[in-house]
Amino acid sequence: MSEGVQKVTKRIEELQGAARKARLEAMQLAAKLLTTSNAELSGTPTNAPRTGELAALRARYEGLVKIADEAQSQIDRLQAEEHERKYYR
Repeated sequence: MSEGVQKVTKRIEELQGAARKARLEAMQLAAKLLTTSNAELSGTPTNAPRTGELAALRARYEGLVKIADEAQSQIDRLQAEEHERKYYR
């Protein structure tokens, strides 16, 4: 494998790891947000975060989703470039 291909492959792996971490944290936050929202809607008293904290969790969730989406876009672009280089040049 050429050095350029190895760099691209390593970058893809790094991006996949970052996207995987962001998605995992986003799923954990989504679960926390859902259980807290459901508890509030049912009227169950909770030791849950206050409204401002829920807004912060939602903002963090949206940020993580954006990070994962951007990483996936970069992965797709790099894989397309790698494929093109490998098979059409």
